[in-house]
Amino acid sequence: MRAYRLERFGRIDGVVLGECDDPTPGPTEVVVRVHAASINRRDVMIAEQTYPLPAKPNIIPLSDGAGEVVAVGPKITRFKVGDRVTGSYFPRWLRWSACARHGGPTGMHRRWHGYRICRSR
Repeated sequence: MRAYRLERFGRIDGVVLGECDDPTPGPTEVVVRVHAASINRRDVMIAEQTYPLPAKPNIIPLSDGAGEVVAVGPKITRFKVGDRVTGSYFPRWLRWSACARHGGPTGMHRRWHGYRICRSR
């Protein structure tokens, strides 16, 4: 598979495309085929080593991405192969908040493959 990895710290151009083996999930892991990704401010801070937590060399900088589950570990019960997912660096944030149309704070609607995503303005 192809993956972008952070090979050199200091600048965002340290993120380099390369080939690597297809991942195999551990017991509590999920493998996602990424269909959409972006570099956000957190990724830039990690590359520039200004993020509050240390980064490991050769990490895949992906704070924002979406795709489909292609493999799950044996202890995974929440996801199954074929599920469409998006990543979050807030590990306990399991649902998007509802927008005004759906009884929550004001937001704008976006659709992604049939799932309604509401984001704050």
